[in-house]
Parts: sequence; structure tokens; C-alpha cells
Amino acid sequence: MWYKKLLILIPLLFIVACGTTDDEYTQVTLVLDWTPNTNHTGFFVAMERGYFAEEGIQLEIIQPPEDGAILLVAAGHAQFGISFQEELLLAANSPHAPIPVSAIAALASYNTSGILSLAEHNITRFRDLEGATFGSWMIPLFDEIVRESVRMDGGNPDLVTFVPHMALDNITGIEREFDATWVFEGWDLVMAGEMGMDTNFFLFRDVNPVFDYYTPVLIAHNDDLDSTLTQRFMRASARGFAFARDNYAQAAEILHRHAPEMDLDILTASQRFLSGVYFGANRWGYIDTNRWNAFFYWMRDHEFIPANAQYRAFLNISQ
Repeated sequence: MWYKKLLILIPLLFIVACGTTDDEYTQVTLVLDWTPNTNHTGFFVAMERGYFAEEGIQLEIIQPPEDGAILLVAAGHAQFGISFQEELLLAANSPHAPIPVSAIAALASYNTSGILSLAEHNITRFRDLEGATFGSWMIPLFDEIVRESVRMDGGNPDLVTFVPHMALDNITGIEREFDATWVFEGWDLVMAGEMGMDTNFFLFRDVNPVFDYYTPVLIAHNDDLDSTLTQRFMRASARGFAFARDNYAQAAEILHRHAPEMDLDILTASQRFLSGVYFGANRWGYIDTNRWNAFFYWMRDHEFIPANAQYRAFLNISQ
């Protein structure tokens, strides 16, 4: 997730050579939120299948610096990036120096995050976290979401023991260090299934629709929201994600070529799941205003952004 960034930028540059010179393309950089994974497949598909080239774009995809994609996009060092609604609202409504970046597309049509635990602990809903140890990143906003979810399910969040998540990964964590933790369905739950583990999982959005916020999202600088480049980038991206939706196995193979260190079977299983999540409201990238605003108001009411905050930091871009 965005608060556990890699420190090394690794460019993944695909150059289309069809007798066309580089200066006939617009050079574009997309900075990810993490290592390449199935949230990003559509971009790699569009790059490899030439959809960006057809829009006159030569795309470079890089991994994020320690402080994430937002600052790179705000500074103009990348035209597009991957972030999360909660991170974006914090940055755009900073009382000190608001950052001029907005979301222009949702990469998942609903929030796939939830709580994962080993089945032997009998944690099947939020209130079952009472008396359990929860592997936490010790970030107040996320801990408050967990606490409120327990409370809304009729439990007492004061009986949940939050411990620092120091494990190498979430699977190792629930096996050795804590009873439950926050994961994403399309990766950790899929991985647990592929490993034959007996687990329980439940979604945040099932206990409170306010927590059906958007994560992850595609971002751009506010000065570029209505640019023709953004529209071209969106068209190519939508085609890439449509291909991934309709051809999950082939899409997983394309992603694997850019992330060969990952297990292809797990990538394929993850891609099968996420290919059914990319599109909402019959279009890729659509952000529902009511859902976005509901979490904006929650963050404001819980004082994670200023009480007078007004900037929603998103815009649906025509494709």
C-alpha cells in the first residue's frame, strides 16, 4: 500500500518502433503506487499492445519513490500516477500546502479491502476482533476505520489489541505474528487460496457503505485534467483494461513479463478476480460522486482533513 513504498525507481520502458521517430510521440511517465501488480495490468497491456502508441504516447512506467506518486505528479516529474482516495484527500486538503493533484479514474469499481485471518481464530465479522491482536500499520486513519467498523458491528474496539505490522507480508503476519490484518481481496486472499490456506475474510464496505471508497485511483496534475493528452491517455488505458477484463489469462502473462519475479499462477488467479472489478457503471474508471463524497465527509467529520475542507480532488474524464 502507499505507506510502504519502495525506495528504488525501476523504469519499465516499452518503445514502439515501427519506423516512427521518438519525437513524433509525446513522452509520458506513469508512476505506480507499488511494484507492478494486477491493479496496473491494463496499463501494461495498453503499452505492449500498442494502444498508447496509437494515441501518440510513448509511455514510461516507474515505481514510486519513498514519498509516493503524488509529489512526483504535482512537481511535473510524472504526468500520471497511482494513489488512493484517502491519501489524495489528505494531500489536496492539507492546511499547510494543498497539493494540486486530482483523481481522474478508479482502478477498481469497489473497495476490495477487508480483514483476513486464519479460520482457526473464528474471526468471521468485525466484532469478532474483540480479544484478538490486529496487525496495524499504526496509521491513525486506518486504525480509526477498523475501530469504527468494530463499533458499528456491535463490538467494543477497546478490546482489540493493535500491534505493529512488522511481518514481511500479510500471509506471514497472520501465520506468525498477529490474528488478523487489513488486506486486499484481489491479492492476499487470492494468494491464501492458492496456498491452500483455510482463512476468513470480510469487507469493510459490508459493515459501512461509507468505507466503499476508491482505492487505488489514477491521478493527474490539476492543470492537466482537461488536456487532450489526458483524454488520449484515458482512451488507451480504457482499452488496456477492457482487454484485461476480457482476457485475464493473457493479460496476466503480459504483466508477468514486466514482473517476472512474481508467481504466474498467483498472478493469473489475481487477474481472474480483478478483471471482474475494473469496470463500474459500464465504463472503466468511473467515480461515483456520492460514494466519493461520503468518504470525504467521513474524513472531515473525523478531523483527518480540516473542518472547512471543500476540495473533493476528483473529476470523471471523458474517454
